[in-house]
Amino acid sequence: MQNKWIRFIKGCLVIRLGGDYLERFLNMCRLHNIYLWDIRRSEDICYCELYASDFFRLPPLLRKTGTKVKVMKKRGIPFYIPFLKKRIIFFIGVASCLIMLNVVTDYVWAIEYIGNLQISDDELTDFLEEQEIHYGMRKDSLDCEAKEKKLRETFPTVTWTSIYFEGTKLYIEIKENEKSEPVEIKTKGMDIVADASGTITSILTRNGVPKVKAGETVEEGQILVAGGVPVYNEAQEVIDYQIYDADADIWIQTVIDYQDFVGESYPMIYYTGKEIHTGFVEAFGRHFDGLFLHNLFQNKQIVYETTTQKQQLVLLDNIYLPIYYGKIDRKEYYLRYLTYTSDEMEQILTDNFEKFISGLREKGVQIVEKNVKMVQNRSNNKSGMEMIGEILVIQPTGERRPIQMQLETSGIQ
Repeated sequence: MQNKWIRFIKGCLVIRLGGDYLERFLNMCRLHNIYLWDIRRSEDICYCELYASDFFRLPPLLRKTGTKVKVMKKRGIPFYIPFLKKRIIFFIGVASCLIMLNVVTDYVWAIEYIGNLQISDDELTDFLEEQEIHYGMRKDSLDCEAKEKKLRETFPTVTWTSIYFEGTKLYIEIKENEKSEPVEIKTKGMDIVADASGTITSILTRNGVPKVKAGETVEEGQILVAGGVPVYNEAQEVIDYQIYDADADIWIQTVIDYQDFVGESYPMIYYTGKEIHTGFVEAFGRHFDGLFLHNLFQNKQIVYETTTQKQQLVLLDNIYLPIYYGKIDRKEYYLRYLTYTSDEMEQILTDNFEKFISGLREKGVQIVEKNVKMVQNRSNNKSGMEMIGEILVIQPTGERRPIQMQLETSGIQ
């Protein structure tokens, strides 16, 4: 085994010898300390191996014996050196890629969330930004156990979490409470106030003290149901208040102002049929594509609709690299402004109004009366048609606000 390695390092040749004095040639090689091995003879032809350095000592012996030699094979490192020299750039590139791959695998280049149903991806992304966890960070700078604890503290619905790496991808895996318990919000009492001006049509109080009756007119912000229930003494004097969160079903008849406008002209997109398709590469935040020369000579007035398909380079299923590739498709188009007719503007305004009314009815609002009209607008600032008017409705009212109560007796603190 040792001789094989020595022969590989020094280099050896497989030669074919031919002539009438082969025996004499072989004897002269032994006398001159030229080592031959794997000698195979067949009549006047002989095959053998020798070191590449000894091959250059053969010519005098070949001439004296009239022996002819032909090199059949070359083996060993010395014969690969010319091959390596011709392809040195290739091998440098391979070595550089291996070094770069070894470096980039120490960083995070992709993040994936697993198991989050109640918590959105955006919320988890904001949490990671607060904890300074981001793309391009070193993996050894992340204390996964500490971040898992912080994640559970930040989101009470999370019962279990695991942060781990696979290749250059960071996984945030969590488990949430399937039945989340309602969070009790402690308040100091709430009033119900009117969120619009109008006439109360009905009021059903479940908790608190009603301050209005059906048929009364109220203003926006007026208290409808108070959360502070007074406590009286024997002389019917207020000595204290019991604080509650007011609760009631209240309906109000009120007016909704309606206004909608349609411009006389509108843009329409027309495609010219000219398209551009090219690829692109993004590496370490740098973008390279085939649009550079095209953008250099194109007419700046031409506009395009651009769509991009982008993928991240992945090796061995879990080594995500900071290299993206994809294609860019551009469609050339131009805008032409067209003009609506009066009938078309009326139809658009009518359709919008019907959608608005349908939206109100879906919310449980009762439509009592509709009083709207269309007006042609020819001002310099805007030209078109608008619909204005009022809608008389009966709708739920009341919004909760913290109690701001003035006690009725000066003796109560």
